[in-house]
Amino acid sequence: MKKNSKAKRGFLLSAGVIFILLLVTVKKVFDLSAAPTESKPCDFVYPPDEDPGKETALTLDAALQWEQEGGTVNDASCLNKTAVYGVVDIRTEEDALNALNFARENGLKISLAGQQHSMGGQSFTTGGLVLDMKNYKQMSLEGEVLTVQAGATWADVQEFLDPKGLSVKAMQSINIFTIGGTLSVNAHGIAHDPGQVGFSVKNLRVLLPSGEVVDCGPEENAELFKNVLGGYGLFGMILEAELEVVENVELSHEREYMDYRDFPAWYGENINNNEEVNLFYARLSVSPFSYLEETAAHVFKTLPEEEPEVLVTEKAHTGFMRFVINFSKTGNVGRWLRWTLEKNLEPALNCSRNNAMSQPDEVCRTTRNQSMYDSMEYLKNKLPDTDILQEYFVEPQHFVDFVDGLREIVKKNDANLLNVTIRIVHADSLSTLAYAPTDRFALVLYFNQGLNEADSKIVEQTTVELIDLATSLGGSYYLPYQLYYSPEQLRAAYPAIDAFFAQKKELDAAELFSNKWYQKYGQVLTK
Repeated sequence: MKKNSKAKRGFLLSAGVIFILLLVTVKKVFDLSAAPTESKPCDFVYPPDEDPGKETALTLDAALQWEQEGGTVNDASCLNKTAVYGVVDIRTEEDALNALNFARENGLKISLAGQQHSMGGQSFTTGGLVLDMKNYKQMSLEGEVLTVQAGATWADVQEFLDPKGLSVKAMQSINIFTIGGTLSVNAHGIAHDPGQVGFSVKNLRVLLPSGEVVDCGPEENAELFKNVLGGYGLFGMILEAELEVVENVELSHEREYMDYRDFPAWYGENINNNEEVNLFYARLSVSPFSYLEETAAHVFKTLPEEEPEVLVTEKAHTGFMRFVINFSKTGNVGRWLRWTLEKNLEPALNCSRNNAMSQPDEVCRTTRNQSMYDSMEYLKNKLPDTDILQEYFVEPQHFVDFVDGLREIVKKNDANLLNVTIRIVHADSLSTLAYAPTDRFALVLYFNQGLNEADSKIVEQTTVELIDLATSLGGSYYLPYQLYYSPEQLRAAYPAIDAFFAQKKELDAAELFSNKWYQKYGQVLTK
């Protein structure tokens, strides 16, 4: 009887332990898969703000549509909580002019905000007036030119063009961003030709600090255009853009895997100047077994005989993809699983016109619009952390050296690098602050960190070292991210920065248009 009783107790204890472990596992899977139900608390600020601002005695103007009176704002980094005077909703050109006049009369600085995914406070300034552009989004089409207001998102544009059989010529890789925000950083995406969105711009309509509205483009008012495109909202407000559009076509999606050392030559032989290739990007493995070595090239080729269906839809399997991304944050097992699934399961999930796994002899079919339609909803989560983007631009002959340096720096600092995407950008003379004065590979890095000082210092140190690495190879880094770099590092990557700030002061002596990036660098370099 005693033996049976002991065995029974042992069985019940084991069953209880297994049950608890199952509950913990289920809870963990749920946490990693669940969509957020409310805004993430973003009260931790890094670096500590020497001037976080304070409550403001408001002078409200009934002519303005106030979304927020006083209070604080933040950006996608979750590290930039800043006190502002208020946030104004812009729906018409008259709203914009009224806000500009109000700011001037009350001695306020103006910052322009879209989706606020720049991560260094580029869309607000301490104590400033934030103009929310998201409801300023009308558009029209004439021939192959789209006229669109700055607050429209790329998703709005895609859904407008798709039924007409048209597609944007260039856009960001995620479609949640506003047109004005994209142009203010001259972003790029998977449309490797032309690369930067600026190459598709025919004209911009801009509200200057004086209150005058002017047109500028590659030929008309070209100097202003160069300062507005990739100018971080410092030379005026982009009201409207005229963008080239192209035909929406049926595409095949092919994948090829190679060693990273072979990638530059492979790109030159297979992608560069190949008119069959419609879209292109690549990824470096973060699996511990092929870390920053194995490279997946994603090639989208035009199928000229095929008629594309109207098929702009959000990607399915969001919960599963969110789990895989979040699990990859937890360590080597998660990163191995993610890379393995991307290689073996992603074709079945993302081929919109057929199931590539059940029909292995069939080409993986999609359309240009569908391939570029991605909100990355699966990146939103309930976790007490934040995801940080960075980008570095190096010429193809320096690609291997940069990746080798990246691997060494990330491992040394124990930074939690989740993803490296490779895109293509081209020699750019359209923007004063051109990040690619020559043809370059863009390496888009995605780090995860906790909302704490220790993790923030790791990302800061990693950033500083990667910037030095890029510039030592004659490359550059992207400015819409965290402000960890020194004025000297800024000059090294952007030799035109002093001229840019001098022209800013000449056009806007009162510095009416400002942001935290300008607060940190513009006011230091122009002294």
